Amino acid sequence: MTAEAPPPAPALAVAVATPAPPPPPNAVTVMFPNLPDFLALAIPPIPLPPGRLTLSNYSFDRARVQAVVTSYPDCGPHEDIVATDFALPLNGTRVIEAAPGADVCWRREFPPGSASGWTEWNRDYTGTGRSIDAKL
Repeated sequence: MTAEAPPPAPALAVAVATPAPPPPPNAVTVMFPNLPDFLALAIPPIPLPPGRLTLSNYSFDRARVQAVVTSYPDCGPHEDIVATDFALPLNGTRVIEAAPGADVCWRREFPPGSASGWTEWNRDYTGTGRSIDAKL
């Protein structure tokens, strides 16, 4: 009888750390050269258009409203800004024009017989030239 060779020993599994593949390149890469200084100065900035608020009253028989056109970050009183008071009848509408870069703040007086005073200020961001419709 011939002697057979013993079976080979099982190979030890060795984990080899391979580096992760690089991320895929961006599909689109757009490069813009820097503009020369004389060209950048020749392009004037685009002026902002004036904004507009259309305020409508569909809820109250007659509403007393205060409106302020302001470029300040708050709607509070400031020396150089005057609030406009007006009455807005039921189904009435008032259009308030705002200068470029200015927003419109408005508030309504509480009806007689209820809480006294005014509501909180509402601010409509018309400074970018937006035209906004709002209801009391």
